[in-house]
Amino acid sequence: MVRWVHGAPCPPRHLLPVLLPLLMLSLAPLAPPAAAEPAPGQGSAENDAESGGPLAEVPDNSPPIILDEPQDAYVIKNKPAILTCRAAHALKVNFKCNGAEPGPEAETVTSFVDPMTGVRVMEGQLQIERRLVEEFFDVNDYGCYCVAWSSRGETKSKTARSPLHDTGVAGLAN
Repeated sequence: MVRWVHGAPCPPRHLLPVLLPLLMLSLAPLAPPAAAEPAPGQGSAENDAESGGPLAEVPDNSPPIILDEPQDAYVIKNKPAILTCRAAHALKVNFKCNGAEPGPEAETVTSFVDPMTGVRVMEGQLQIERRLVEEFFDVNDYGCYCVAWSSRGETKSKTARSPLHDTGVAGLAN
């Protein structure tokens, strides 16, 4: 119950319905604010580690990480084989085929920042045409791998085989 101090003027009766709820709110104990959940992709390092993604708990000084390695593919008559490689934390991605670089006209490289992790990802594609494979002495053992570079080192992918296939049927090499 509210008591007025002796000698203080009483507020007018028409203001009591407005003042009483304000007075009650000011006297109520304040509850601690509820912890807000972080927006997707903006969690703490602890939440990122719980997600189990390929970039969870990666130290800042680590070399690039190959996210997608090139897969075996046939070069069929007039249709080139296309190899793809994706790497995180890389400044440069390129391919090497049988120890040599295939040439800039055969490679396409793009980069983007993953909106969920904020990590830069480089993606390279290589078109292997029939003439490249035929220049190699063993057309059934032509292989390419991806190299991801950064100031912290380099990472090589597995080697993908791209033999010639003249039957016209697409498939993966075994």
